[in-house]
Amino acid sequence: MATHTGTSTTRRATRRGVVALVVPPVAWTASLYLSYVVQDFTCSSVASAGGGVAGGALSAVLIGLNVVLLLATVVAGLTGLAVARHAGRGAGLLPFLGYVGAAAAVVFGYSIVLLGLTPVVLGVC
Repeated sequence: MATHTGTSTTRRATRRGVVALVVPPVAWTASLYLSYVVQDFTCSSVASAGGGVAGGALSAVLIGLNVVLLLATVVAGLTGLAVARHAGRGAGLLPFLGYVGAAAAVVFGYSIVLLGLTPVVLGVC
């Protein structure tokens, strides 16, 4: 059985804290970029071909994409909370990374929800 030293546990917790801090903004950026790219590519392709847009299918793809990215953000936020709770209430890097990562997950998760609702509210193309 492998013995874990304090250094390896701290490194692992720091990595998890950094992931919790980095994943939400990256997921939001991917949501923003991919939503517009998929919609723009599909709408311009259909318009140049002179056909009608399958709005239901495109909406389903956009909503599914945003749901997957929202789930990644939620998991990152929960990871941040776990890191912060495991580190304790003392001052230091790990509680900071954990709580800021969880707060970022809430803010960016809300933004991903708003991006996901755009095709439902405004329609596609």
